[in-house]
Amino acid sequence: MISQRHESASFESPTKTPLVQGVWQGIQRTIGIKETGKEALWLNDLRQLVSVLPSTPLGIRDCALLVTGWAGALRRSELIGLDVEHIRFTRDGLVVTIEHSKTDQQGAGQLIALPYGSNRATCPVRSMQEWMSKSGITSGPIFRRMDRHGNMYDRLTAQSVRLIVQKYCDKAGLSANSYGAHSLRSGFCSTAAKAGKSEHQIMRQTRHRQSTSLQRYIKYGTIFEDNAASGIGL
Repeated sequence: MISQRHESASFESPTKTPLVQGVWQGIQRTIGIKETGKEALWLNDLRQLVSVLPSTPLGIRDCALLVTGWAGALRRSELIGLDVEHIRFTRDGLVVTIEHSKTDQQGAGQLIALPYGSNRATCPVRSMQEWMSKSGITSGPIFRRMDRHGNMYDRLTAQSVRLIVQKYCDKAGLSANSYGAHSLRSGFCSTAAKAGKSEHQIMRQTRHRQSTSLQRYIKYGTIFEDNAASGIGL
């Protein structure tokens, strides 16, 4: 931001000077550069969450939210921003249109394909079909606030996604505080990498602009693959 402001005003960026870079390197040596965040929600974890969902309208909504968010590698703002007009069921699965996102600020629109899953419980297409049928929603927000009686209100907030993830993590016996809304997206990336999906395939789903942003998920997902400590007789 500092660099951009200076360059847009036709001034040389101070962030490139030896003094500033020296200070920045000193800060990195002092506090480290390790990135910390929430745990990835792997596919097996997602299955655990789905297994504890109640067979109520609220449970059906939350199933669709969790599975769609995971399979689409959606950011929480993208997930709660989905309207009925943004989805289309086809013979091959579900096509989701993301009108605005972090990597599409101008609103050109991005398409995400969610194929039928082999496991009924974690199939994004069937879970969305069930929610749309049960809720009776025909336009506007797909994921809405609900009370315990099943009455629906306005659109869920981004904060709600974190609370829903943590609620079912707790019910499934996982450490709820270790997970959040981003766990759905990172869990997809790590699981896909471990399953042997290429970087290009994963980036098509996540819509990362640069592979460097994706590398930490791929590295974590494949950390035990071709490991030097395995197969040596330990």
